[in-house]
Amino acid sequence: MELLISVTILALIAVIIGGSLRLGIRAWERGEYEISALQGLRVTCDRMSQRIKSIYPYRIQKDGKKLAAFKGDSESVWFVTSTLIRAEKNMKWVSYSFKDGDLSMGEGMMPDKKLLEKVSEKGEALDAGISLLKFEYFSTKTTEWKDSWDLQEQLPSAMRITTDKWQPFIISIPAGERNEKK
Repeated sequence: MELLISVTILALIAVIIGGSLRLGIRAWERGEYEISALQGLRVTCDRMSQRIKSIYPYRIQKDGKKLAAFKGDSESVWFVTSTLIRAEKNMKWVSYSFKDGDLSMGEGMMPDKKLLEKVSEKGEALDAGISLLKFEYFSTKTTEWKDSWDLQEQLPSAMRITTDKWQPFIISIPAGERNEKK
């Protein structure tokens, strides 16, 4: 009888230790997954920020006016940026779009006569682990954040990007409204 009781207690202890070990391993794996997802999002946002900071006030003709090649709404944005690679001495158009939980990026070389058609095409998927991404644009004329920025003579002076993973971050656009008057 004593042997049966001791084996039962030993089995209970083994089950408790096994369950604790399994719980610890699952928590570890979940933490590793979240860390890698956040790291991927951080790299994506850093690349996006770098491109936004190098926006070039490229002018396009539309309806007889020369407008800055920049357009955005809360889910997508496109602009012209100077390339940072030494082998490439041109400018590129870049578009970011967030729809149905997928962030995609498109790009092409400038000048491009079909620019306005190409920026609306879906680009390559960057990250699928985002459930919220929102773009906003700051106007120094009205001193407020706007949900959209249509083709205008000026660029916005800053962009705010909001994600579900961390606090919104603001990217200053050096060639924005305040500097285009020079």
